[in-house]
Amino acid sequence: MERNRRRANLVLGGGGIKGIAYIGMYEAAEAKGLRFDSIAGVSAGAMVGALIGAGYKASELKRILYETEFDKINLRDISQEMPVVQRFIEYCENGRYTGDKSIEDFLSIPVRTENHCKIIEPLEFAGQRRNILKNIITYSKEKCLFDGDFIEEWMYKTLLKKGVKTFADIRTKKADKSNPKGYKVRMTAVDANRGKVVILPDDISFYGIDPDRLEVAKAIRMSTSVPFAFKPVEINKMYGKSSKKHYLVDGGVLDNFPLWMIQPSSSIPLIGCMLKGKIKFNILNPLSILKKIISVVHDYGIPDVKDYKNCCIVKIDTANISFLDFNLDDREKEYLIQSGKRALYYAFRRSCRMNIIRRYGFIYILRRLLGLC
Repeated sequence: MERNRRRANLVLGGGGIKGIAYIGMYEAAEAKGLRFDSIAGVSAGAMVGALIGAGYKASELKRILYETEFDKINLRDISQEMPVVQRFIEYCENGRYTGDKSIEDFLSIPVRTENHCKIIEPLEFAGQRRNILKNIITYSKEKCLFDGDFIEEWMYKTLLKKGVKTFADIRTKKADKSNPKGYKVRMTAVDANRGKVVILPDDISFYGIDPDRLEVAKAIRMSTSVPFAFKPVEINKMYGKSSKKHYLVDGGVLDNFPLWMIQPSSSIPLIGCMLKGKIKFNILNPLSILKKIISVVHDYGIPDVKDYKNCCIVKIDTANISFLDFNLDDREKEYLIQSGKRALYYAFRRSCRMNIIRRYGFIYILRRLLGLC
């Protein structure tokens, strides 16, 4: 029965708690008889992608979702003390708030503190984006909502139930140019010191770590280190006899939809899923300010989607939910799941129509519809 299933590759973009929608997408994919050979993701996409790659079914992911008590995460008390929130309020009080662009301008203003992050190597780009990366680390070191360790511990236990601990456990023989070691699941983070996207586990060798020995849960922790929400992951790299710290943050800061991670194939279709839709915030209270800043930073790295051959882009509408809405009720969780299902079905219908038009031509299809041939 398994041999008859349709093969496909999968890329999942980031989006915080909105990544729940990927469970619905996966449920629809299972109904279509799809089996994913190679999976890539970032942030929430890395988390769900790892669970799919480990062998979890959609029904199991739904059970995990409803058993997890996200409502225990209290954002309101912590957000009051966030330095980035306090300084942004001061920035707005000076009459400089003009919308999303002003948040980028605010984050690009140099921050002078005793604990300012020292850049080890020259960043590969200059200007505003360089300053934003430096300030992300500076503010995040001062205070974040959470340390992020609970995500790593939770994922470690969940993956271990399927026999997955390190990337060696999900290594296959299907290697290609974009995946030279043949890992079933890969993900991205950003090395803020170098201003560079890091592919995990492959690029972890730069820090003196064997990619096969990297724990999948640790890589997820790196990929989901949303600035200001979670502390960056610190890695000590040896330079001769001395060591220096590198700070890894959410891969979505530079690229929130890494479709390039999987090489296009004429025989195996590529399905790329991204979470779309922005929610409007009331900028007058600290929690809304924090959500807005995080949203802008994470959306900063959304690239233009290229038209790959044999590729189906699934755009999931999540406009009613914000990045940090951990206190979702069952109705809101079901909204995200159903959004994921609808988006996949719609994308497949559209893809089928386009394939027919490319094969037979628009005029021929029109004549058939009109009964002229």
